[in-house]
Amino acid sequence: MKKNLLAAAVFAAVQPLLSAAADLEEITVTASRLDLPKSQLGVSVSILNAADIERLGYTSLLDVMRTLPGVAVSNSGGAGKVSSLFIRGESNFRTLVLLDGVNIADPTGLQVSTQLQHLQVSDIERIEVLRGPQGMLYGAGAGGVINIISKRPAESVNASASVEVGRYGSQNTSANLGGSIESWYYDLSVSDYSTDGFNATEKDSSGEEDGYDNFTTSARLGYQINENLSLEGQYRKVDTETEYDNCFSDYPNDCLSRFDQEFFIFSSHYQFANWNHRVSLSQQEIDREEGISPGAFPFITSGEIREANYIGSNTLSSGKLLWGGEYEQQKYATEFADEVLESTGFFTEWHSDFAETVFYTLGYRRDSLETEDHNSWRVSAALPVSLGDDQQLKYRASFGTGYRAPSPYEYTTNASLGAETSRGYELGLEYQWAQLLQAELTYFDQEISDAIFYNYTTWSYEQDDGDSQSEGVELSLGGNLNSNLDWSITGTWLNSEDFTGAQRGGVPQRVFNFGLSQQWLGDKLTLSGNWQRVEDRIDGYTGIALENYSKVDLNAVYRVSPNMRVNLRGENVLDRNYREVAGYYTAGAAVYAGIEFSL
Repeated sequence: MKKNLLAAAVFAAVQPLLSAAADLEEITVTASRLDLPKSQLGVSVSILNAADIERLGYTSLLDVMRTLPGVAVSNSGGAGKVSSLFIRGESNFRTLVLLDGVNIADPTGLQVSTQLQHLQVSDIERIEVLRGPQGMLYGAGAGGVINIISKRPAESVNASASVEVGRYGSQNTSANLGGSIESWYYDLSVSDYSTDGFNATEKDSSGEEDGYDNFTTSARLGYQINENLSLEGQYRKVDTETEYDNCFSDYPNDCLSRFDQEFFIFSSHYQFANWNHRVSLSQQEIDREEGISPGAFPFITSGEIREANYIGSNTLSSGKLLWGGEYEQQKYATEFADEVLESTGFFTEWHSDFAETVFYTLGYRRDSLETEDHNSWRVSAALPVSLGDDQQLKYRASFGTGYRAPSPYEYTTNASLGAETSRGYELGLEYQWAQLLQAELTYFDQEISDAIFYNYTTWSYEQDDGDSQSEGVELSLGGNLNSNLDWSITGTWLNSEDFTGAQRGGVPQRVFNFGLSQQWLGDKLTLSGNWQRVEDRIDGYTGIALENYSKVDLNAVYRVSPNMRVNLRGENVLDRNYREVAGYYTAGAAVYAGIEFSL
């Protein structure tokens, strides 16, 4: 992939910058841990709100994430099975996932990564994806940051309940109650998803089904002490059971795993004049049992993540100053070994502008890890330009670094391991023409050094002495025609190589999405569809080239009344036979029907 041609493609629309600056959109994001207009951001960020999630119709967070630029997903045999999410070619153990500000990664695995296959969308309000190295603010690896924000009560009383059933014996029920009473606000949510599933692996000739159960509960309670100070507590628990194949050679088709995740968070927010202070304390506990099978001995692990976070900011006449600190403790324990790793980080970032024309950020972070200290930094700039009535343009650029600390399990095999380091830059161009067209084109180039890998000769994790690289182009187009028809196109062209120069396993080099959503009968009936094309992949374990595939999903929602709606959803409606991981089946054509009530 020729860098000069890609960079030229991004800036093909460059023209004399004589116009005054203007806002692209008024959407605010947390790309800099501050609420800022998207027009002032110099980094890549994708946003999905509750309306977008409802329009897509999916119940799994992973299926929603598949539609975003720069994102790819692989799944091993259906709902709840082992899955990987790749952002710009980097797997999810190099990506930080936050849920309401809490790191929900699983420290019991070989690498510390989030079990994304267990996240449902029933209580999710918004998803923000920051692509590329974000170590300066979050200590994250090369993939980026996925920030998931759950629904918050917006009225004095709000209640809803839904039921959906479909193929493979699938049932999905959820209920939510939220509201406010004087200075108090609260939210309670519960969801129960189960499916009989299908035969997960091709080696299993019995046709035995591999099911999945997920029961998730959450609660939030907040109190506004006065106009300056508020307190909030939150609790969440996820209990799952997953049937799968090949846990032991003697019991290949009758295996069960249990995954229980529970976290608490307490936070306070103090605001006075131009000063803001946020403090949060959180604790997460995970228990896993793998390989539960008749006559076998399961492998049991447990883990904890404890965090303390502080973020402060001040708005000055010349810009905004952000600073903060984090403490994190990760624990991994089995019957045979246990390990506790601690890290501390401090960061600061300056946001300002030149004559309200060029908006820039300068940031630095210092982390103290078990074996070393690590520095991260980020520089970004955005130049929004008005092109006349209803037309706006933005040029942006950023350069940043990140790291990934060894997981507790990796550390148990080799206590001398240091952090993986990442660095990358991107150049972007964004254009908006009223509501008719929103376009974004980004070129990126990033590298990882000192990648941690497993050496089968020494039976331990070690670090390579080369560089892994990902570079490519991300395209996002969308708009609204005649106020009733929404359309979107995303595309990712990627060249992702490991430190030997070989293509990375499991990572598609090209992914495309095309979505349409049309409203009929006023706003009562909404018909939506999404077509996805995935090309050029090799399996991460066998090295086998996987076939390209296309998949079409449809969703229909009819609002019977303001308080009731029914939906009919079809997935893989053309019944394409494809593989995301060699040796594992994927779901065939399936139809789901549901109803939702609200007060």
